[in-house]
Amino acid sequence: MSFAPDPLWEQKSTRPTKQQLDAAAEKRTLGEDAVPAPGHSTQHVPRDVRTINGWGADLDPANRPAVPRELPSDVKTLRGNVKHWQTPHTKIYMSNEQPGLTPVFGEACPSKGLARLVRDYAYQYGEATNRRWMTLMMANRIDVLESMIGDALRGKPDNYVREKGWAAKFKYDSEGPSPWITLGVAAASVLAVGLVVRSSRR
Repeated sequence: MSFAPDPLWEQKSTRPTKQQLDAAAEKRTLGEDAVPAPGHSTQHVPRDVRTINGWGADLDPANRPAVPRELPSDVKTLRGNVKHWQTPHTKIYMSNEQPGLTPVFGEACPSKGLARLVRDYAYQYGEATNRRWMTLMMANRIDVLESMIGDALRGKPDNYVREKGWAAKFKYDSEGPSPWITLGVAAASVLAVGLVVRSSRR
């Protein structure tokens, strides 16, 4: 006994067909959006792109006409007239590319110890530098180690083996790296950062 398939129960694919993909690709080659919004078409693009307002804003600063007029600026803040500003009670790290603190900021986890020295070093560099972000990542790892040592000295050590799931890792994944290797690499990183910070202060 056979049943005819019910069209209501047939699974329909939501993937675009080859014809739809080809049509979208053809529109993109013409400079149009695959799903154009009203007014988005090649008819609204001028033939000479240099006539577009703001064209070339990312070129060499020496060739940008706005550069001489960018500084100094009378814009104090984008937030307008802020009446109540939060007063910092701990050190708040701020990018050297920003004019000042925001009206509200968090102080729940103040930086301390060696991690604070590493963050002091990292925030000397701009946000586009690799050295800044890699050093901040290292400071986070150092902060974790310092917190573990502090908890152990206060008589409340972390159950690191259980919290990291190493018992299950040893049981089911015997080919994984040893945790002692991880701790050794972390200790070597802390020592290297300490030497860098010490040499930079001389």
